[in-house]
Amino acid sequence: MNPLLEFKDLNFSYDQVDFKFGSASVNAGEIVVIVGPSGAGKSTLMRLLRGELDAYSGEVIIDGTAVETRKKRLVLDETKAGWVPQLDDLQNMLSLEENIGHHIIGMHPEDREERIEALKSAMYLEQFSGQKAKTLSGGQRQRVSIAKAMAGSPPVLLMDESLAQLDLRTKSLILMDFKAMIKRERCAALLVLHDPADALFVADTLWVVQGGQLVQKGKPNEIIAEPIHHEIAGLFDYINVLPLHVEVPGKWRENDQEKWCYAHELPKLKATPIETIKLPKGEMRIYNYHGYRLISK
Repeated sequence: MNPLLEFKDLNFSYDQVDFKFGSASVNAGEIVVIVGPSGAGKSTLMRLLRGELDAYSGEVIIDGTAVETRKKRLVLDETKAGWVPQLDDLQNMLSLEENIGHHIIGMHPEDREERIEALKSAMYLEQFSGQKAKTLSGGQRQRVSIAKAMAGSPPVLLMDESLAQLDLRTKSLILMDFKAMIKRERCAALLVLHDPADALFVADTLWVVQGGQLVQKGKPNEIIAEPIHHEIAGLFDYINVLPLHVEVPGKWRENDQEKWCYAHELPKLKATPIETIKLPKGEMRIYNYHGYRLISK
C-alpha cells in the first residue's frame, strides 16, 4: 500500500536554525499527531508539508505527486492537502453551508449540496443549518473549519493546534467525530495538538519533534513506555530527573549524566511530603528528598 503522504530527506533552514526532519510517511486512514516542546519545529514541518515553505533539500509527496510550493504556484493546492489553521478563516456573514462549500464552488450543484450535507452530518452540524458563521460558538466554528477543509475530499488533512482554545469536553467530542470521519473517508491526517492527552486520545501514530528533528516515531503506548529521552517522557506525564549518583528508590532510566522516572513509578519515600495534592484518582505527593524536589503519584 502506497502512503498518501510522504517526505524524503526533508531539510529546512531559517535564520541560522537548521531543521532536519528526515523521512516519514502516513497511510490512508492513519492519524498521526506531532508532539514536542514549544519551538521544536512542529509548525515548520506542517508548513513544509502543505507547500507554504520551500525545503532546503528533500521533497514532499502527496498521493504520488510532489507538492508544489509558493514559488511554483501563487495559491496553495487545497485539493492535495486540506488545511485547518490555528485561527479559523470562516466568513462571518456567510452561512455554515457556504463556508463548507467555499473550495468546491466548481462542483456540480447537486454533488456540491450532497457533499456539504454529508460533511454537516459527519461533524454533527445539522442542527445549526442555515446559521451564519458569526452566530456559532468556538467549537461549532472548528467543526465547520474541519468540514470546509474536507469538502474537496483531499487525500491529506493537516491541522495545526486548531483546538487549543477549546474546553476539554468540546475538544474530546470534536476529536471523536474527527477520527470517525478520517477512518470513513480513508484520508491521511496529520495534526499538531497542544495537549498530550488529546494526542493520546486520537493518534494512531505519534511523531516526536525535538530540536528541529523528527527523533521518534511509533504507537503512543510504545513511545510512552520507551521514550528515547526524558524530555519526551515529560510531554505525557510528570517525571523526576536526578543526577546519576543520587540514590533514590524507584524505576529509573538513564539519559547521559542524568536518570529519570515517571512520577507514578516513584515509590512512597520514607520522608514527609512537603505537599500532598488530591487528584481525581489518588493523590500526588511532593518531597524535598536530600535537597531534590521529587513527585510521586
